[in-house]
Amino acid sequence: MIVENDTEKAVIPRAYTYEDLARKKYKTLPLSEPWHTHLGEIERAGSILIYGDSGHGKTTYALQLMKELCKYEKVLYNSLEECGSKSLLDNLDRYGLKQYRNRYTVQKERIEELIQRLNRPQQPKIVFIDSVQECFREKKANIYNQLIEQFPTTLFIGISQVDRKGNPKGAIADKFYWLSQDRVYIKNFEAYINKTRTGGNILEPLVISQSEKEKRELKMIR
Repeated sequence: MIVENDTEKAVIPRAYTYEDLARKKYKTLPLSEPWHTHLGEIERAGSILIYGDSGHGKTTYALQLMKELCKYEKVLYNSLEECGSKSLLDNLDRYGLKQYRNRYTVQKERIEELIQRLNRPQQPKIVFIDSVQECFREKKANIYNQLIEQFPTTLFIGISQVDRKGNPKGAIADKFYWLSQDRVYIKNFEAYINKTRTGGNILEPLVISQSEKEKRELKMIR
């Protein structure tokens, strides 16, 4: 039997009706093709996870996606693994991001510093985190929930390493895995949607780089 204590009753908010949800204004990103078919109608809120083994095209995919998103919003690329390196500059040039140089910034920040930055006025509403493991190092899983709740109009795109079984590595990456609107698995320079809440294409992968895909296939044959 449950006994309620009137003096300790919490204020329970009213539950949403269908009409409440229908009246709500949802901000989505009007992606061009082939991104719209690939990812669906993504919201500018919550999270997306990109994951896969090293050398299979995660960064290439992320930078190509960043180029697409720069058409609509300002972007922050939080690169803890390559920021300040020539390889990152080379990749920005290689994937056509020089022309969008006024639409994005690059930083190298752990989660505490990133939160401080995002709390300032006029910060980007799309944030890439490369990688989840480095940004959230030694943090508990519930910091993911805190981040999403603190910045409800920001889209966080996490890039994750994988463990030996091919699963996103660590508790926070696991949060991204289960709670993201799209989950994108990268293998052999192809991007597979293996979970989507936005109408992404789960049947056919997006080819990230045909030439790199063929190189990997040739290497596997040898």
